[in-house]
Amino acid sequence: MQDQSRRATLRARTSMAHEALDRLIGPFDSAQSYSRYLQGMAVFRSVVEDMLSLVHWPMAFSAWQNERLADLIGQDLADIGAAAQRPSIPSAPSSSLEAEDILGMLYVLEGSALGARLLYKRAQALGYSATFGARHLAVQCRQNGRWSAYLKLLEDAVGIDIDHVAKVSARTFEIAEMAFERTLHERA
Repeated sequence: MQDQSRRATLRARTSMAHEALDRLIGPFDSAQSYSRYLQGMAVFRSVVEDMLSLVHWPMAFSAWQNERLADLIGQDLADIGAAAQRPSIPSAPSSSLEAEDILGMLYVLEGSALGARLLYKRAQALGYSATFGARHLAVQCRQNGRWSAYLKLLEDAVGIDIDHVAKVSARTFEIAEMAFERTLHERA
């Protein structure tokens, strides 16, 4: 029997973008590669969080409303002696975002939080911790249950256009790719 869940739809429609982003991020197995990761993530999170900061959040999304990891990433960059870059990334106006747009963006952000567990272990192997250089990863690792809560919200949402949610998810992955590509380009 084929899985027809909304999660499966989003996974299928964003898998190529997800793989491309994973390749850009790379393994970060050195202080230099970790610094590149932080630079790209700082740009990505700043752009997406700025877009979400003007949204009128429906009550069902209150658990995600005030999350700002960009500031923690900035602290992580300062710890390792790197300055945050701010290459321009085009983004859509955020005041008109609807629940479907938020669901699409959160799919990428919450998926990133799942990956943070592995990334945090890699960062720890490089000597970074919850108090030095890897604050944002440590915070994401402590957010147990948010992925499950997001999936429940996604599956239970009434009257949403999953095609629109998938397009927004794909666009959010594109923003991440642009952030990492431009950061890598500007550092070269």
